[in-house]
Amino acid sequence: MLKDRILKVSISEAERKGFRFTMGELAKQLGMSTKTLYGYYPSKEELLNEMINLAIDELKMKEEEILHDSALSLLEKLQKCLVLIPTDFQFAQLQYLEELQRYYPKQWETLDQFIHGQWTDIFSLIDEGIAANQIRPFNKEIFIEVYVGGLYRLMEHASKNRKMISLQDTMQEMVDILMLGILKENVHEEK
Repeated sequence: MLKDRILKVSISEAERKGFRFTMGELAKQLGMSTKTLYGYYPSKEELLNEMINLAIDELKMKEEEILHDSALSLLEKLQKCLVLIPTDFQFAQLQYLEELQRYYPKQWETLDQFIHGQWTDIFSLIDEGIAANQIRPFNKEIFIEVYVGGLYRLMEHASKNRKMISLQDTMQEMVDILMLGILKENVHEEK
């Protein structure tokens, strides 16, 4: 289906160049006229809406798979859920999210609401880990603020410095620090 092909090439362009690609560039990549492209997506914003909704749906599906994977331990499930990134955006640069925020505020709002609202299952895993004495009790609201705030601050930093930091690497490092801290394991034993 042509609409699926347009989405696939759009996602590839976003991964390669960020969200500031033009509909003309996209039409050229697709080997079609801009008029034909606009027949499927009357605006770039509508195309971005579909791309973001597709990514959110994928994240929800992946999270469900992780949560129901009996081969994973509770802590592995938690770690994997916290670093979830849509497959097509794993190698995207962190600064591209800042571009989305700056130039496409309505589309950013959809993503931002998802990022702030997708914590129910993670809270369940945390509560389960606390009950099993695998995780120490902590303020989950502060955890969310550190996680989301850290991601957004890193996004801003990458954009200002034009550093090419992959979203996957950033998320993995941030979650490792949040879950494991910065102390070596034997430091706790030396006390």
